[in-house]
Amino acid sequence: MAKEKIRLDPIDRDIIRTIVPLKLAVTPSKIAKTINVHPATVQSRLGKLDKAGITNCKKEGKHKMMKCRINPNWREKVRIL
Repeated sequence: MAKEKIRLDPIDRDIIRTIVPLKLAVTPSKIAKTINVHPATVQSRLGKLDKAGITNCKKEGKHKMMKCRINPNWREKVRIL
């Protein structure tokens, strides 16, 4: 199976670095506070990472709060440019 090529921005790399050590489901607002970016920016970037297969995001609750985790085998599927 060929790896999908994806170009990651510095914000995307910061998001991945923030989620990985926590090992728990993380909300976009928590990530935004950690890397000092607006939560809407984080949410749109998480959508991009979710489509690429790097993260697994689930919408929960009445207000559609997202909880995201890193896909454990994302390095096998994606090649970073």
